[in-house]
Order: sequence, then C-alpha cells, then structure tokens
Amino acid sequence: TDEAAPTDGQPQTQPSENTENKSQPKRLHVSNIPFRFRDPDLRQMFGQFGKILDVEIIFNERGSKGFGFVTFENSADADRAREKLHGTVVEGRKIE
Repeated sequence: TDEAAPTDGQPQTQPSENTENKSQPKRLHVSNIPFRFRDPDLRQMFGQFGKILDVEIIFNERGSKGFGFVTFENSADADRAREKLHGTVVEGRKIE
C-alpha cells in the first residue's frame, strides 16, 4: 500500500543534497601508460593538477597492462588534467 512509504522525514535524496555545493571526486581512466610506470609515477604525473585521492595501475601476472585510474578530489581538477595530458607522449606512448 502507499502507506508503507517511509514517513520519518528523511527523503532518500538527502545525502546528495548535502554534497551539491561541494565538487564531486572524479575518476579518470588513463590509457597507454608506459609499462614501467607504477602508482607513484602516475601520481606525480597527474598530481600537478590537484589533490589526488587514489591512483591505480592495472596489472596482470606479466606486469602492467598499460592503463589505470586516477581519482581526483575535485572534478574540475580532473577535467583540467585530462585536457592538458590527453595526447601527450610519455616514453613513446600517447597518453589517452
């Protein structure tokens, strides 16, 4: 019945309302990373654009798969990093 809906005055959308004024974190997918790169290398490369919450390079049993993720605290910083670094060549590999 309709009466089963929560009536505690806490709409489920409230958590998103609390964060609307703050910039959301944003995770970038980074392709063509040099195979010798490790997390600190990626952090150094992207860190000039803003505060990074997390860096992860994807590996398999043979080593780096050549891609990873960088999570910025601020989505505007992530957008700026993508704009500046997309297409740059690092150790012969075009970062995308």
